[in-house]
Amino acid sequence: MLFATFSAGQSRACELVAEDPAAVQIDYNPFAIGQASGPLDILFVNQSDTACDLRLRLVDDGGAPLTGASVGGVNILFVPRESSGLLHRGAQYGLFELAIEPDDRVRAELDATVMNNMVAEAGEHATDLFLAVTDIDGQPLLPRIPIRMILRSTPRAQINIAGSAGAFGSGSTVDVIDFGEAATGATHRAFLQVRANTEATLTVRSEHHGVMRHMEGGETGSTVPYEVELDGIPVDLAEAWIHRVDPPRTLDGISLPLDFTLGAVAGQMSGKYEDLITIDVTPR
Repeated sequence: MLFATFSAGQSRACELVAEDPAAVQIDYNPFAIGQASGPLDILFVNQSDTACDLRLRLVDDGGAPLTGASVGGVNILFVPRESSGLLHRGAQYGLFELAIEPDDRVRAELDATVMNNMVAEAGEHATDLFLAVTDIDGQPLLPRIPIRMILRSTPRAQINIAGSAGAFGSGSTVDVIDFGEAATGATHRAFLQVRANTEATLTVRSEHHGVMRHMEGGETGSTVPYEVELDGIPVDLAEAWIHRVDPPRTLDGISLPLDFTLGAVAGQMSGKYEDLITIDVTPR
């Protein structure tokens, strides 16, 4: 177990020892409800018979105060768990205060919390920052404490079919394409909304391989052919159709037009026709 130590001189009554913290590890799903966070716990031991009034400040490797921190392009906010006695000091980013009684030990506890509305690329990301420990006059009490930040962004991808273009989840959800009274060349447009933190693969399957079957006709009954285009690209419904997409790394994602066109309608049995299309998305 490693300790960062400082041998206090006569001018400093506070004699402090601090344990190097374990790396902060955050498992991050950008599309999950709620905020992801990872714990940062640092043990301080006051070896003197005088109380220590500490100022803790997040700094870079050169000792300059941080105005913000990020890992994997995602902003991180450090929130103290006040039950440990650690408190924010003022409105400045990454500045805290902690009081330790004589001959006492205190574990300063924070949560490194991912700010919402940001999407990290899938994979593992890491960055290093430091914690400066001073007295109330700004005099160092310890060497800067290294803090390793690790964010693991699991590959994720989501789709939604909507009636209008827009950000992911906007507009009314569409699960039925209803042509009404069938007519040759009739069209219907929906939008496939896709968001992901990596490249993703779309797989489109048609139960009846590109035709709508009469609901009472069985496998040998009357059919109506139709075609589908995704973002202007013809979809081959005769077999599973695979298409790569690379949406922007945002919560809004991308909205792709999904166009349906009826084929020849002439002489088919009257009644209701249907097909089932399934669209799956898989992150890379």
